[in-house]
Amino acid sequence: MSPTSKGCSTPRENSSSTAAASRENRLTNAYATPMPTTRSPSGADRPPPAPGHRGERTPVKNEGATAFAVTGIPHGADDVEAGLLRTRLIAAAKAFSGHHGPQPLTVTITNQPPGAPTAPPRTDEAGPRREADEPSEAERAARFTATAPLHSFDRLVLPARTLDQLLRAVHTVEQRRVLYDDWGLRSIQPHPSSAVNLEGAPGTGKTLAAHAIADRLGRPVIAARASQLESKFHGEGPKNLGALFHAAREQGAVLFLDEADALMSARFETTSHGSEHAVNAMRSEMLTALDGHEGLVVLATNLVTSYDTAFDSRVWHVRFPSPDRAARAEIWRRHLPEALPLDGDVSPEQLAEVDDVTGRDICRAVIDAAAEVLRTGRPRVSQTDLLAAVHRIKATRPRRTAPLPVPAQAPAARPD
Repeated sequence: MSPTSKGCSTPRENSSSTAAASRENRLTNAYATPMPTTRSPSGADRPPPAPGHRGERTPVKNEGATAFAVTGIPHGADDVEAGLLRTRLIAAAKAFSGHHGPQPLTVTITNQPPGAPTAPPRTDEAGPRREADEPSEAERAARFTATAPLHSFDRLVLPARTLDQLLRAVHTVEQRRVLYDDWGLRSIQPHPSSAVNLEGAPGTGKTLAAHAIADRLGRPVIAARASQLESKFHGEGPKNLGALFHAAREQGAVLFLDEADALMSARFETTSHGSEHAVNAMRSEMLTALDGHEGLVVLATNLVTSYDTAFDSRVWHVRFPSPDRAARAEIWRRHLPEALPLDGDVSPEQLAEVDDVTGRDICRAVIDAAAEVLRTGRPRVSQTDLLAAVHRIKATRPRRTAPLPVPAQAPAARPD
């Protein structure tokens, strides 16, 4: 049971067809015995884009299911300024429609003199993109495929208190329908916790734990990162996020979102740029998705302090500490396979005296030492080899006191 790096442990075959009752029993047993333009809706009479302009169509969610579009922003325009213009026009159109009802609306904004001829459509554009051309949520969801869990609980090394917190959190999320609906707790907490958030430094076992939970429940796992959901096209990110939850629901999978802070950080109180509007849209979609999802969501982050407070009631937090000496010794033992040729002087207890290392570091050190022994033509891995390897890993490990800043960039509009 050890915190290791992503992909350091051997993949395990696991069936994903276990019945729901069996899954619940597994979890219960685990807990009982803890293991160590705007446009008209019809699209009619919309002026074609002028040469040198891009015809952007930006669908936006609206209570009346109206999709607004803005066309004609020049191709060479700055992305941030273009996103800002588009966002403000759409916001104004939505506000207007909210006051006047869902009637057809086409507005033309021009800096050309009255009576100026309208330029013909560009010959390299296929024309406006129809609603029918947009991929459905199910089609987007096909991008996300569930796989068998890579790790099991017997590889996870955590303090007894942390393991107990983890099992309690998973059990509560799994049984929230009984707790909040059958037992009436929704009356005091309208937004029950629907996710387990694993917080800790890199390499402390968060990814391993997510796979181990799925394995214990007899379910496949869908692993994703925020970078897989983002898009340069305005409005695509929230749709991809919704499709990810759709995929987990349809495949009966545990959904694992790594680097979740990219999806759950604080929203902007005011939005003056298209990029800020896009961030807020993703946060709102994440809140909606968590509220409506019946399955288990496991989040992982090392930046939990950046989370929006709106997620507090929706997430159970479990802190993964760096391993102490006893935990490091156990991790070393579990990362020395029986088939690995070792000298008789190898001692996990002495190796554990090297502090400030995580399970990921230990995993890499074992691989590094074995590779060096093989490269130099020696028959066995010694204590000296393992010590040298772990010190090399520590010396080359990136050290950052704060995350690198990411420049703001407005999402581009989807071309016609």
